[in-house]
Amino acid sequence: MNDIPQVRNIMVSLYADETAILSRGKTPDKAIVPLQNYLKNLEAWLVRWKIKLNVCNIEAILFNQKNDDWPKVKFYGTPIEWKKK
Repeated sequence: MNDIPQVRNIMVSLYADETAILSRGKTPDKAIVPLQNYLKNLEAWLVRWKIKLNVCNIEAILFNQKNDDWPKVKFYGTPIEWKKK
C-alpha cells in the first residue's frame, strides 16, 4: 500500500481495511474536481494491483455549513451520494 496514489491537496488515511480520502475547498469546484481526479487515479491503481472494491460500500460525507447542492463524485462510473454528517 506504500504506492497508493498521493497528490497535493488530497489526504489519504489508512487504518486496517478502511481508507478515508479527504478533499477540501471553499467552493464545490475546489473540493470536488481534485477529488474526482484522485478517484480516477485510484481506480487505475486498483486495476493495476487487481484489487476490487464493492462500490455499494463507498460513502461520501460532506462537511459544510451551507445546504449547497454539490455535484456527486463518481467511482467506477457509479455516482456516490453525499451524506450530511
